Amino acid sequence: MQNSALYRQSQIVGSVFSQQDVGALDIITDPAGRELLLRFAEALATAYVDFEFIPTNEIGAFAAIYESLGPNIEIESFAYRRRDLIITGSAPGRADYNEFLRSLQSHDHFGGVSGQFHQTEQGYIRFEIICEAA
Repeated sequence: MQNSALYRQSQIVGSVFSQQDVGALDIITDPAGRELLLRFAEALATAYVDFEFIPTNEIGAFAAIYESLGPNIEIESFAYRRRDLIITGSAPGRADYNEFLRSLQSHDHFGGVSGQFHQTEQGYIRFEIICEAA
């Protein structure tokens, strides 16, 4: 049981929230927030297992992302590359993407935030945002 991925993720989620309070109850009771948190925990667990880094106090990164989300942003995945966080997702238009990117850039948790995107034939924006560790 303690070697299972779910157990490791739950331990990481617990350690993330043990350092700071960012409205954990609000996140957990919101289905979209809960799913986002699980995706984030999966990225943290993978980074830990792959020796990218030992996650400590990453709630600041999650809080910045959660607070920056607009209603139309869909985050598909998180991944850590060394200590930098990569966010992939989609937005219905360029304005939604730009607003999300600007909001992430306004948080002091990251050393820098940059992104790239492409527009699909249906007009959606597919993006990858790199949040550099401070």
